[in-house]
Amino acid sequence: MSKFRRALRTLFPVSASLVSIVASEPEARALAALLTAKGQRAIYHATANGFAVGVVA
Repeated sequence: MSKFRRALRTLFPVSASLVSIVASEPEARALAALLTAKGQRAIYHATANGFAVGVVA
């Protein structure tokens, strides 16, 4: 990793805030697509309870 990139990560850390936990992956994809259509950067990942959907701050 370059020094410039490391400096940017130090100044602007990536953080995600949880929006919802849904039961299936298609639901998670649909919610992430909806958030993306609204202009937000969305992520989803598998958890023990289903799929967590969040937005990147």
